Amino acid sequence: MEFLELDGSYGEGGGQIVRTALFLSTLLKIPVRIYNIRAKREKPGLKRQHLNIVKLLKRLAKAKVKGDELGSTELEYIPKRLKPGYYEVNFDTAGSITLFFQTILPLSLFIPGETVIKVIGGTDVPKSPTIDWLRFVFLPYVMNIPEFIRIEVLKRGFYPKGGGAVQLSVRSSLEEEVNEVSKIRELFGERINLKRTERGDIKKIHVFSVAHEELRERKVAERQAKGAVEALKELGYPEPEVYRQYAQASSIGTSITVWLEDTMGNILGADNLGKKGKLAEVVGAEAVKKLHEDYSTGATVDTHLADHLVPLMAIFGGSIKVPRFTGHLLTNIWVCEQFFGKIFEVNEKEKIISVK
Repeated sequence: MEFLELDGSYGEGGGQIVRTALFLSTLLKIPVRIYNIRAKREKPGLKRQHLNIVKLLKRLAKAKVKGDELGSTELEYIPKRLKPGYYEVNFDTAGSITLFFQTILPLSLFIPGETVIKVIGGTDVPKSPTIDWLRFVFLPYVMNIPEFIRIEVLKRGFYPKGGGAVQLSVRSSLEEEVNEVSKIRELFGERINLKRTERGDIKKIHVFSVAHEELRERKVAERQAKGAVEALKELGYPEPEVYRQYAQASSIGTSITVWLEDTMGNILGADNLGKKGKLAEVVGAEAVKKLHEDYSTGATVDTHLADHLVPLMAIFGGSIKVPRFTGHLLTNIWVCEQFFGKIFEVNEKEKIISVK
């Protein structure tokens, strides 16, 4: 068996290499061996979040795997055919559901027939986008590829206990799996638009503020939203549409997601998490500050979105204007080019990344 060899310590050397490699390997049916996994980190090797992805792929793609153990610095992965059906994965921790979906969601777009994936873990946890960012910022870019796709938040999961539940439902028009990029482009190319270097006027701004039910009396969701609305006003943005929600969860927590849409169809977002001792108004204002930092660069995507779109650009082509070149982003491009060869053009001056 011939493997594509990937050095997991390349660039920023994080879990991004594993997540992107598993997506592309499974889609294109290219076996991979990843070594030096997270070698630069304080605790090297595979984390539970990566093992949760592999755990599902063993069933979803009938994958053969070696090295799928906590802390393992080498992983051999041989994917087979994707099988539609119902799947459930329980992290048993507050592991990030959104980072799990960074591999699984784009893969689900190409599974023949109907597939439902229920995941139990963290919906709004540190060091990852919120589930609302995934639903309202990333999902619109890919929702036209399958016949139907929906992400339902069944229960919120905050740090440290997690226990949140999210269900992804996808229905594809494919009767059989397609593994050639040219064929994928032919079938779905008109359904996705990743040519996004032009910006339009702001059409809408949204604020989605969530807090645990026990924080209702203190009006934490309202106060987070208020902090965001006031910060937007100070920066000269239009008045947003505001959504407030209280939720039952195993741990007390809060989150806020802010995103804007422009007349060219671009969506940029940012999020923030509350924590004990931090004013809810500050949590909201900080989310707006993050969004403004990205938007004020002239970018057409936010920092998280650039990471999510790069593997899809490798398949469909396209061009995006990024806020900045992060270690995550450059490493992601490198991983894609191990599969496809030198396909990305990077204009550092204009901050434009493109694939023909």
